[in-house]
Amino acid sequence: MQVARFMGRGLGLARRALLGMALAFGAASASAQDLTIGVRSGPLSIDPHFSSAGQHASALRNIFDALVRRSADMELQPNLALSWRSIDTTTWEFALRRDVRWHDGTPFTAADVKFSVERIPTVVAGTGGLAAYVRSIKSAEVVDDHTVRFTTHGPAPTLVAELDRVFIVQARAAQGADNATFRAGTAAVGTGPYRYVSWEPRGDLVLERFDGYWGERPAHGRVTFREIGNDSARVSALLAGDVDVINYVPPSAVSTLARNAQVAVVQAPSIYVFLLHPDGRDQSPLVTDNEGKPFAVSPFRDVRVRRALSLSINRQGMARNIMEGLAEPANTPLPASFFGVPPNARTLRYDPAEARRLLAEAGYPRGFKVQLHCTNDRFAGDARVCAALGQSLAQIGITAEVNALPTSVYFTNYTRGDFSLAMNGWGTLTGDATYMLASLLHTRGVDPRFGTFNRMRYSNPAIDAVTRESLAAMEEGQRRAILERGIGTIMEEHAIIPIVTLSAVWAVNARRVSFTARMDEETLAASVRPAP
Repeated sequence: MQVARFMGRGLGLARRALLGMALAFGAASASAQDLTIGVRSGPLSIDPHFSSAGQHASALRNIFDALVRRSADMELQPNLALSWRSIDTTTWEFALRRDVRWHDGTPFTAADVKFSVERIPTVVAGTGGLAAYVRSIKSAEVVDDHTVRFTTHGPAPTLVAELDRVFIVQARAAQGADNATFRAGTAAVGTGPYRYVSWEPRGDLVLERFDGYWGERPAHGRVTFREIGNDSARVSALLAGDVDVINYVPPSAVSTLARNAQVAVVQAPSIYVFLLHPDGRDQSPLVTDNEGKPFAVSPFRDVRVRRALSLSINRQGMARNIMEGLAEPANTPLPASFFGVPPNARTLRYDPAEARRLLAEAGYPRGFKVQLHCTNDRFAGDARVCAALGQSLAQIGITAEVNALPTSVYFTNYTRGDFSLAMNGWGTLTGDATYMLASLLHTRGVDPRFGTFNRMRYSNPAIDAVTRESLAAMEEGQRRAILERGIGTIMEEHAIIPIVTLSAVWAVNARRVSFTARMDEETLAASVRPAP
């Protein structure tokens, strides 16, 4: 409840700030060549292999390239690799660009790709690293300077799509490098449109345009990504002219900003869905009876309890009121258009009375107590939705202590397995359900290639089997049917509970710049152009 009261005061302050500054839009940045972007959160390191978190990839994609990339609407495109082909069921070959230079002027080669793929599993990472993206690769072979060949553990139909997050580092510079070496700049040598200058954790990331970039020349010569975690402060910085672009515009500010002629609000459908994760372990650390006594077997092991959690959620109200129209009710754990999501999924009901009946049937007529954890600075509205979930659970007899944490603290504890009930934003960059099944829902600990992000320890042998079956199917129709069966199973099991699908929202100083919105919510400096 404290979170809900705090957020309410914050919204009031945000609205007053907007009204007070609507006519006081500040001066332009110091130079037309300079660009300042206000972001809700920045990278967790300068090592691109350190974290899989969205804000980490968003920042470091300005410096480092991957073999493939996604367009703003998630279409897969060539990048450092010009083309690729499947030689047989376990061999993929990639033809690399010949005109690519590292920021130090040396040529990019296949040896750098091999080094990067082999390095990723060795990185001690803060949020799971990128191991899930290379889990199918058994070995990498340099055929020649501009050809690399991957041998996979088995058929790997999703390999190309997963390589979008596999950033390539320079073998010479990154050999033996740690976080400190990357931050110092010694190892932070990329092939991207911008070169690294400096970074202060929770502060500014400063970049300069790389004039030797192989792709389209970006518009701005010097870019500063300024981390401004407070939503109202980020909006105020835009209106004051301190920044040119902001991401994660808070829902409360959108309508006011849209009426300001000097501001453009830019939106796109997002790949991110807020999900509620019940702990899958028999003994869970932060769920007790109403007297505070731990359970011998966690209530969340009972599917009736998990179904009750889902029935307690008013998704229409969450999307309309809590997210102020900048979200849609989620009936599936992935956007409905993604490959492998069952078509025509039924609408998830809001029925507190049925939820209470199910709890009683499961043996909890008086409910129980649980701590609910979420982030408070990763997505616009994350803490507000979390607080509203606490109220939803209260109406069916579950007393939830809401703990909204900074992203860095949340993921440290989440990865360690400290939570009994967690809300998280999940985005599947591959556009394919395999990634969710393999990394979020496959049993953790049986194979290092699977279950990387299964921090709530869900385990179902049937899902494990479906996941492996989908990864062995190279024919598209067959694989789609397998995935739809797997996603259908987790929906029936309520292994993870969808809440709302987000919208991606930015605002820009319309006098100076324009911006191309992206479904993956990445804020890329090259997507910012001078105002027409």
